[in-house]
Amino acid sequence: MLELAHALTGGVIAYKVGNPWISLPLSFFSHFLLDLLPHWNPHLSAEKKKFGYISKKSFILVVIDCFIGLVLGLGVAFKALPDTQRTIIIILGCFIAILPDLIEAPFFFLNSKNQLLKRLVEFQSKLQFNASFWPGIILQALYLLLLFHFIA
Repeated sequence: MLELAHALTGGVIAYKVGNPWISLPLSFFSHFLLDLLPHWNPHLSAEKKKFGYISKKSFILVVIDCFIGLVLGLGVAFKALPDTQRTIIIILGCFIAILPDLIEAPFFFLNSKNQLLKRLVEFQSKLQFNASFWPGIILQALYLLLLFHFIA
């Protein structure tokens, strides 16, 4: 799943639930549940295995995806203003929802050989329900529209 979908999900959960003791764990576990849905995203694991590195195209796509996720997450958080405590909880929800992928970043982008990271990457790879580009993007777009409905 694209990071923007993970971030927005975490933000919406925190926005709707409010209580950080409930919303933040839900945001974290939402990451793994979303990866079970059919989706398209850059295949970093396949590129890493095939080439030993991440392609420039995939790197740029990841950066753009993360930037859009940041903007969407902040958009949800700003809806909670002037309640700064709630705004911070929403930002944390966005962050925690993408945390499993952030933890993997050194493996993919810094060539870390850490075995714990490698196991996490393998675990997350098994959860992925990869779809081809158009069906995977369309399903994610529909999912994002559903999320926007919850915060409208």
